[in-house]
Amino acid sequence: MKMVKKLMCGLALMGCAMSSQAAVQGFDWTFSGFTPHWSSEMTPWGEDGDFDPSTTFTGRFFAEDLDKNGSFSLSEVTSFSIGGQSKLDCKAPERCGLTTFSYTPGSVLNFDAFDTSEYGQWGSGWSRYTNSYRTGSEFYSVTENDWSMSGARSYSYVFKPETKFAISAISAVPEPQTWLMMGAGIALLGAAKRRRSRKA
Repeated sequence: MKMVKKLMCGLALMGCAMSSQAAVQGFDWTFSGFTPHWSSEMTPWGEDGDFDPSTTFTGRFFAEDLDKNGSFSLSEVTSFSIGGQSKLDCKAPERCGLTTFSYTPGSVLNFDAFDTSEYGQWGSGWSRYTNSYRTGSEFYSVTENDWSMSGARSYSYVFKPETKFAISAISAVPEPQTWLMMGAGIALLGAAKRRRSRKA
């Protein structure tokens, strides 16, 4: 009887852990179709290319609706990446961040993210590479160094009315404590089975 009680408690704990984890939701997103634009310090106004429907940016995020209002805000995001690269967890010399974020299922995703890497010292091979991602405006890259005569150069992918957005929900990845609870439940089931075998 005691073993049955332990088994029930273990399974209840496992259920609580799994239901808690289920609150974290994951999404894969895609923006496609942009007009390219490039410029430099010597040609600040730059030049536009033709709209290209095949240009695509993809990403993934996980978030938890902590205030239960049906939307996700910046403080509720637990993971965010673009092209497989995290914008919340990067390693030196790279710096990155997610400065604004909002998403309500059924609407368009909005965010402002960046990453930048800097190498060397000015005058001896210094360079910096920056990417910025602002939905509804543009995704752009800036290259700077201390040896180029043209100075900083930028390349942008500009949002247009024809730019398409797609998003799909994915399963959240269980946290370590969830696996521990599942393991505990399986161990209790095994113990109960061995106990019944000995009695038989």
